[in-house]
Amino acid sequence: MPLSYNIYSVNQNFRAPYFFNYNLQVEKSLGHAAVFQIGYVGSEGRKLSVVLNINQFAQFKTQYPQYGTITQMNSVGTSNYNSLQSTLRIRSWHGFTSQFAYTWAHALDLVSEYRAVLPLDSTNLKAEYGNGDYDTRQNFTTSFTYDVPGSSHGPRMLTHGWQVASLWSFHTGQPFNIRNGFSRPGCDLLGDPFSGVSHKFSAASGGEQWVNPAAFNCKTPSTFLGNLSRNKFYAPGYGSVDLSVFKNIPIRERLKIQLRAEMFNLLNRINLASGGGSVGSKGFVSDTIGDFNGAPGIGPGEAFNMQLAAKVIF
Repeated sequence: MPLSYNIYSVNQNFRAPYFFNYNLQVEKSLGHAAVFQIGYVGSEGRKLSVVLNINQFAQFKTQYPQYGTITQMNSVGTSNYNSLQSTLRIRSWHGFTSQFAYTWAHALDLVSEYRAVLPLDSTNLKAEYGNGDYDTRQNFTTSFTYDVPGSSHGPRMLTHGWQVASLWSFHTGQPFNIRNGFSRPGCDLLGDPFSGVSHKFSAASGGEQWVNPAAFNCKTPSTFLGNLSRNKFYAPGYGSVDLSVFKNIPIRERLKIQLRAEMFNLLNRINLASGGGSVGSKGFVSDTIGDFNGAPGIGPGEAFNMQLAAKVIF
């Protein structure tokens, strides 16, 4: 049986990575209270670290047939990122301050997680070129703060100093390969993996069926690489609305107490895990984004939760 030889070696021609970053922005004032900005943001990476199984190359395979895998770090990776980014900022309008941001982007590379991740075919690295593991095609966020006008009726301590803030965050999912983990197997795509899938969450079934596993053939692909490219399809997206209510109580000129009530995931949306490893071999997503990322159980990404706090500001 071939042995797995996993001593971490580095190619003698290894070079440090370098990046090109570029952007072009256009900004327009909308009256005295708002500014709109739109532009292109891009980057390219060269000489990125990629771990190869050099025992797949003929000269090593012939020389070391007793070994299954010999890994070596090489500086042969590439990546690129292109995006359209827009922002609308409202500075202050009758106590209302806000920012809206939308990004339409695409990230591609040969490998995103280089540690302990091997290409399917180290002799054909270009076949790994595809959507980056963290590629998020669309991202929308908005935040606002509103200073509630104080009322002339009632005690000033109760009717003044109120503030409401909210954060909305929505983005599309990140890509996955049909098997768990970041390494992709060679698979043939047999049909539309989303056909006939309801995308309904069921705790009894252990999650949500995201794709139909019958659409993939990973056991007997037509070729070693198969016809399914790396990170072809995307896992579930994310959406959350957070709301906060503040009450500022002045004590002295430079001292005040702030009471805070913060509500996360106000609509109690089920945010499923996304990205590499999120979709199992049976096509199910079993974890929420909080469980998958090791969240502490409170805050964004979890089911509706709330926290109360008092803050002394001086």
